[in-house]
Amino acid sequence: MSASNLTTGELPNPFTPLAFLDPTLSNQFEVSRYLYAVTLGIYLWDIAINLPNDLVLLFKHKIRLPTIVYYLSRVSALCFILVSFVFQVGRVEHCQALQIAIGVSWTTSQTLTSSLFYMRVRAVYNRNKFVSAAFFVLWIAVGGTAITVPAGIRGAHIGPTKQCINTDVPLSVESSVWLSLINDSAVFIAITYRILTFNVMEETFKGRLKAFFGRGSISHLSRSLLLGGQHYYLIALCMNVVLLVLVILPGVPAVYRGMFTIPVIAVTNLMACIVFRKIRFGHISQDGTTYTNATSNVGNMGNEISAPRFRGRFLTNDDGTYALRSGPSGMETIQVDISKSVTTDGQLEYPLSDIKSQVANQV
Repeated sequence: MSASNLTTGELPNPFTPLAFLDPTLSNQFEVSRYLYAVTLGIYLWDIAINLPNDLVLLFKHKIRLPTIVYYLSRVSALCFILVSFVFQVGRVEHCQALQIAIGVSWTTSQTLTSSLFYMRVRAVYNRNKFVSAAFFVLWIAVGGTAITVPAGIRGAHIGPTKQCINTDVPLSVESSVWLSLINDSAVFIAITYRILTFNVMEETFKGRLKAFFGRGSISHLSRSLLLGGQHYYLIALCMNVVLLVLVILPGVPAVYRGMFTIPVIAVTNLMACIVFRKIRFGHISQDGTTYTNATSNVGNMGNEISAPRFRGRFLTNDDGTYALRSGPSGMETIQVDISKSVTTDGQLEYPLSDIKSQVANQV
């Protein structure tokens, strides 16, 4: 007997969930399952490989508010991904109750991840009151719009089965995504501008813009500093852009609009947590403007000078001195004479004691 001639009663499993969906929707549902499984696997893998670092943060560093927020954001993001996965693949008695749990974990994860962004931008701007207030308002807006999500999302059983499916993604999700995108964009732009102001050798805005994209006279040192954290925020920003496009396009099915929230939440949290760990372990400076164990080219000599840890950026003058700029363009600089440098293996190494004494005389 051919498969096309089988009746419902003769089918080996007539109550499989996909049998109650039209072919297009069943394909979408199956794709969403794969995406949820991959996202959960990636997040668990990240937790596993970073478990030693997390234990070091927990037992060998002081537990302060940022660290608490970091751990809570990890837990909330994992809960959101895990509950969403269960909703998509498990047998559930009450779909709407589980959908509300998904919305609550979404709200918690969004708010806590945004908190990591907020604390980062505050640190970069040295707790500037205006900047802190502006980004605090953005943080409140992100949390406020995220709170409305649990009340609007809808889920239901597929036919007589215990399998659940998203039936509606409310406009409040679009508002939440918009605010997250605005917040992430503002954080990325603000931190990038601060780093450019302190570390790029260009004096004009156009020159700094070229420097950011790897053009102009930006040094390897400055480029390394820019890539020391900003590309993580850029990845999170791009993910939010993709999600927003899917949410606002009217022709995108509800299943697709709902399923892409999971990888976006996961990736955004992963990127924010990577930056936090790098800061805590000293791989990225707290304020984004400090050189750490770096070298810089000196004029056109083709050699390098070892630089101790300083806040600011070095500029080479025509008279052979090395200027340490401690702030944005227009602020005073500190002149350091490198004529006493010692050549070792073809490199110029400047004695730390000489730099300290010259800086102390000018500060």
